[in-house]
Amino acid sequence: MNEWSLLLFTFLMQASIGLTVMLGLNTRKLTVVLEGKNQSSFLLWYLFVACIFAGIGLLSSITHLGVPLNAPNSLLNIFSSWLSREVVFTATYFSLLGLTFLWLWFKKRLSYVLLGLAIIAGLCDVYAMASIYRYTSMLTWMNDNTYLMFYGTMLTLGAAGYYLLVNLLLTLNASFTAAQISTRGLWILWGVIGISLFIRLVYQPVYESYLVHASYNNESITFPIDSIHAYQEIWSLRISSWLIGILGVFILGFGLFRQIKSSSKGQEYVVAGCCCALVAEFMLRYCFYVIH
Repeated sequence: MNEWSLLLFTFLMQASIGLTVMLGLNTRKLTVVLEGKNQSSFLLWYLFVACIFAGIGLLSSITHLGVPLNAPNSLLNIFSSWLSREVVFTATYFSLLGLTFLWLWFKKRLSYVLLGLAIIAGLCDVYAMASIYRYTSMLTWMNDNTYLMFYGTMLTLGAAGYYLLVNLLLTLNASFTAAQISTRGLWILWGVIGISLFIRLVYQPVYESYLVHASYNNESITFPIDSIHAYQEIWSLRISSWLIGILGVFILGFGLFRQIKSSSKGQEYVVAGCCCALVAEFMLRYCFYVIH
C-alpha cells in the first residue's frame, strides 16, 4: 500500500472535523458548566488538539504531491475539479479553526460564528474528499458507499475522540471536572457511534451487489488496476474491521450499563470501546486505500 499520506490526510482531517462538530454540539453545555479561566483553558486545549490533527493531515496531503511547491496550482480548476474544491475547503476549514483558537486565546471567549463557519467548511470538505474518489475510474470507489464511509468515519472519530479527549483533559486538570460527560451525553455518543456503524453495515449488501454488476459491465473503465479483485482479496481484513467496530459498540454499551449501576465503574470499558471504534475506522480506511 503506497497511499499512506492520503490515508493520514483523510483520517486525521475527518477526526479533526468530527471533534469540531462534537464541540459545536456541546458548546452551550460547556460554557454553562465551566466558568472563567477554566472555560477558556479547556476549550483552548480542545481546539489545539483539533488544530494539530488538521495540521498533520494537511502536511500529509502536501507530501503526497510530487512537487509540494506546486500545491497552489491545484486551485486553478475550482469550478471543474473536486480536487481543487477539496483544497479550498480544507484550507478554509483549517484557517477558520485556527482563527477560532486565536480568538479564544486573545479574547478569552469562544466565537460561535467562527466555530459555526469552521463546522460548515469541514462538512463541505468531507463531501469534497469523498467526491474526489466517487467520480474517478476506480470501480470500488465509484459508489455512494464512499460518501457513507467518509461521513461515518467522521462521526465515529468525532464521538469516540470527544469522549477520550474530554477524559484526558479531566485527568490532566482536575479543575475541569464540571466538563465531565453526563450519562445522557454518553448514551448519545454511543448512539452516534452505533448508528454510524449500523447504517454503513446495512448498505454493504447494496454495495456488494453494485460490485457484482460492475464486474460484468466495466468495458468503459480504463483504470489499469483490477480494483474489484483486489477488494475481494482483502475480505478477511474487511470482516475483521467490521467485527472490531461491532465489538467496540458492545463494549461501550456494556461500560455505560456498568456506569449506571455504579458511577465509579465501567469507565475502562467505555475507553476500551472508544479505542476499538478508532482502530476499526483506521482499518476500514486502510482497506479503502490498500486496493490501490
